[in-house]
Amino acid sequence: MQAEKSKAPKDLGHQVAKGGAILVLLRLSIRGIGLISTMILFRVLAPGDFGLVALAMVVVGLAEVMAEFGFDQNLLRDKHAVRADYDVAWTLTFLRGVIVATLLVLMAGPAASYLNEPRLTSIVYWLALAPLLDGVGNIGVVDFSKELQFGKEYTLKVSQKVCSFILTLIFAFALRNYWALVIGILTGKVAGMALSYGLHPYRPRFSLKGARRVFAFSFWIFLNQLVLYAGNQTDKILIQKYYDATKVGIFRVAEEVCSIVMELVWPVERALFAGYAKLSDDFEQLRRAVLNSTGLVAMLGVPMSLIIMLVAEPAVVVLLGERGRAAAPFVQVLVLHGAIRSCFAGAGPAFMVLGKPQINMQITLFAVAVRLSILFTCFPVLGVMVAPWSLVAGSCVSFLTVWVQLKRHMRLRWRDYPRSIWRTAVAAGVMCAVVKGVGTVPAIATLFGNDWIHLLIAVPLACASYLLSLALLWRLSGAPVGPETQARRLLWNALGRAGA
Repeated sequence: MQAEKSKAPKDLGHQVAKGGAILVLLRLSIRGIGLISTMILFRVLAPGDFGLVALAMVVVGLAEVMAEFGFDQNLLRDKHAVRADYDVAWTLTFLRGVIVATLLVLMAGPAASYLNEPRLTSIVYWLALAPLLDGVGNIGVVDFSKELQFGKEYTLKVSQKVCSFILTLIFAFALRNYWALVIGILTGKVAGMALSYGLHPYRPRFSLKGARRVFAFSFWIFLNQLVLYAGNQTDKILIQKYYDATKVGIFRVAEEVCSIVMELVWPVERALFAGYAKLSDDFEQLRRAVLNSTGLVAMLGVPMSLIIMLVAEPAVVVLLGERGRAAAPFVQVLVLHGAIRSCFAGAGPAFMVLGKPQINMQITLFAVAVRLSILFTCFPVLGVMVAPWSLVAGSCVSFLTVWVQLKRHMRLRWRDYPRSIWRTAVAAGVMCAVVKGVGTVPAIATLFGNDWIHLLIAVPLACASYLLSLALLWRLSGAPVGPETQARRLLWNALGRAGA
């Protein structure tokens, strides 16, 4: 809706990286609220309450994915979008909300029967309000990402999260059951809808003009989301069928702990999408931005994931109490997915900007096919740990597929993509070796018996060994221009502003 008033700056690749870094910092606030909420709620509510709502969200996710076309992403990639484009996008989003709500009402009873959990029926009925609230939200807020105005997006997302957090806690202490989680979800949706109209002047008009053109792009997003849903929810369904809601709840909590990495990567992908769109007319600059941004995200995501793996057990006990210890084995495997996923996070938005959303669908399809094959083949025999390992296997397939597609569509040499991430991978390996090695020292091993002391020693040691290893590898490589250069420039700019 906002017209492009000026040409992209010469160093927009740096601007994209900077925007992604800022959005990561903003997301930390949101994620912090979520972690605090989980820490408190896991002590107030039973694991089965989390498992029950997780199963309900599986049903909600199925209905949503059956009508997920990513209409806002079409606006995000189009830097010449006008008022009429926003109107049709809002109209289609609203109609999607009505369709999803209707599907949920129809699916509630059969889903509860299939999953042998009669309480799901009433929960799903109430959660049917969520897509309606999403559907009437202000689609104009897509401009916040489109114009890299992350401060406004921060205000919207954090305020929404705080409202949900406060109401969830109030009702958790009052009700002491799963309805507190349901109320929290709906409160967040109401707050998000209201805030979207308070923060952006766009006011919707009902229009279907140009809907066919929007669907031509969004169809591939729909297929991608449908396949991704199958991969992400099948494990929970199998755990429920072979175990119970408590085991689903433990697995879900483990995902919540691990998702801090992906919760930072996903917003960065959105920022990269907006930044790449501004480079769509300059292929060479776009190519450099993709390699540098991919390397920059990996520099953050890989060590963060592996640090969580190294301190998984003390971390979950400190965060969730003794009952959380059962989630530690899941956490140790699930974070490997975050490490691998962060190595190619910058590629997906590039394929979207190139007008090839089908590539992302193909990448997802291959990964999910591998994951489901492993789940259905090995789960009945090897048990619940197959679920996280199948996700890691799928991520490895995605990494290889992205490598091939980047070479083909970005006209890269085979070594270009690995060159942007190899120093990160080696430095992260050194970090793991240092922390594990120090942990074998008898005096340190004794200290590690205390969960708090374990974290206070291991986390700073991991960060220091990683940063020193990465800096040394970069210098030994001749200090090439790349993601390390971007990170250094961002750091110096931030320190300069702080000292000003």
